[in-house]
Amino acid sequence: MNSWRSRLLTGVLLFTAMQMHSEVSIMLPNTQGGMLAFHGSAALVDLFLIFCVPIFIRGQICSDVQLLCLISMVMNFCGWIGYLSYATPDLYNASMWGLSYVQWGRLLWKDNHDAYHLWGDMVYRADSIGS
Repeated sequence: MNSWRSRLLTGVLLFTAMQMHSEVSIMLPNTQGGMLAFHGSAALVDLFLIFCVPIFIRGQICSDVQLLCLISMVMNFCGWIGYLSYATPDLYNASMWGLSYVQWGRLLWKDNHDAYHLWGDMVYRADSIGS
């Protein structure tokens, strides 16, 4: 069962990984090698997350977050290919932000393996209102 605490910790892990990658890669040059390092390290962060997420959450939500990390790895490869073909980075940036929102939103969405929640799937309650 995934409590709100486990989903919160997973969200903090995702946010921290994103922020750390942003801080570390901000000084990379806008060259083919620099962008390979940027997109490659982003894919490695996603691979790290694939292995770390099962520590905090279980069930379908874990599989979904891992799948979203795998999709992010593929999108980073496509982003590097797009850079090599001189495509504008707007599509890559928008799609990566959109994927991040989907990942965070998935953590708020309950499934059958989560605790029964009141209040938009975020607050745990042990008993129903009538009992």
